[in-house]
Amino acid sequence: MQSRLSSSESAAGTCPASTTRSPRHAPARARAPDSSGRGRRPPRLPLHRSLPPLLRRDLLRLFDNAAGAGPLVRLDAAGFRLFQVNDAALMRAVLLDKARVYRKGSLMRRLRAVTGEGLLINDGERWKRHRRLANPALAAGALPRYVPAMHAATAATVRRWRQTGAGVPLDLMEELSRTTLTSLLDSIFGVRAGDGASDDGLARVSAVIHSLLDELVRQGSALAAPPLSWPTPANRRFRRRVAEADAILAGIIAARRETLSDTDAPADLLGQWLLQRRREAEHFSAEEMRDELMTMLIAGHHSLAIALSWALYHLARDPDLQAAVQAEADAAPGLPERLDDLDRLPLIRGVLLEALRLYPQPPILLREATADHVLGGYRLRAGDQLLLSVTALHQDPAQWPDPGQFDAGRYVGFNSDAMLQAQHLGFGGGPRSCIGRRFALLEGVLVIAALLRGVRLAPAASDAGPVLPRFAGMLVPTAPLLVRADAR
Repeated sequence: MQSRLSSSESAAGTCPASTTRSPRHAPARARAPDSSGRGRRPPRLPLHRSLPPLLRRDLLRLFDNAAGAGPLVRLDAAGFRLFQVNDAALMRAVLLDKARVYRKGSLMRRLRAVTGEGLLINDGERWKRHRRLANPALAAGALPRYVPAMHAATAATVRRWRQTGAGVPLDLMEELSRTTLTSLLDSIFGVRAGDGASDDGLARVSAVIHSLLDELVRQGSALAAPPLSWPTPANRRFRRRVAEADAILAGIIAARRETLSDTDAPADLLGQWLLQRRREAEHFSAEEMRDELMTMLIAGHHSLAIALSWALYHLARDPDLQAAVQAEADAAPGLPERLDDLDRLPLIRGVLLEALRLYPQPPILLREATADHVLGGYRLRAGDQLLLSVTALHQDPAQWPDPGQFDAGRYVGFNSDAMLQAQHLGFGGGPRSCIGRRFALLEGVLVIAALLRGVRLAPAASDAGPVLPRFAGMLVPTAPLLVRADAR
């Protein structure tokens, strides 16, 4: 049976006064383990609470319903065994203490059609090898080489916003997607705006990536979807889009290889990998590079753009917080160039982390049990699919006081290298946490600081109500996040 719970395109339901959804019930606490040692069966979410959101493809509502039903809740119907994990201790066990009992979930492996065998999907020895080869270029000490690209992309955004004029609405998702894609193409691929990456080219890359994700969302949210191998019109269209994305990446890799000499010291990640491949036969092959680069396009461009859009949206709606952020950015000696510099910008870092708490990208983590075992007193079987609800954890009042409020001041003294311990899964957790998390933190804080130094934001319409999130693989807005930008 094909997955029906990987994503959804429908709008979220009703929401409290905050711009985010809060579960109607706090996640239930785990009960005492079963004394027999064999574990007990997890409760099943009643059909009247699971079927309506499934029929509406409103999976955010489904996850919300399950969040208050217990620490581990069975969601499946028609024999498909899927369990939603809502409890912090159980999530830690899955991601860290019992990590060897799990692999990436079958539901998530549908992304293989797009990402291939990249780090987002692969497991076992292949994952260990890819992680080892990719780590040096994304370690904290390597990040300063990518900062000029981040600076250039953000400066271009500030110029564009100032030229647009104060009265013209700006769509934050569209604008920040352009900013992060420009930065990523430069820092990761060595492709700079003006030397082959025209505005049309940037738009084409972004459109292809988004269309691929949208198609996966459409198929994943259906109650029944034919396998991607079936020659349906939708599947043929999807394969054409994958082929177009492959052609774009192949062209970028080929062009970069031609311009790279053995004496170069490239700042871009692709250039570094290509040189290492020349020197070390065991380094990433062309096919492996393609898979990892596609993964970075999705994770490094799409998810960060969404998080930044939500962060700036909240700043536009909160003049006092925006003024405090601007004061912090203005007082800093310069924009951050390394991770240590983020300690001088604690409020701005807090804005980004709070956006990732309220709108985690992605809002669920998927794992598959590889053996029969007991988790928190519950009996699980090999092959069971686990859906870790990051939104349930991030909205749990036992972990986050007043969880529905956007509070950037929560993160004073926050250790971003121990986010799992702090019950924040904005970058996942355990050995399989996002390899690009430091890159994303540095770029995210840099972008917010640079933009708020250059412009003042306000809602495009003073009487506009809050925009709610919807689940589409990521937590995206149900309507455009429109703002005005006034030059400072």
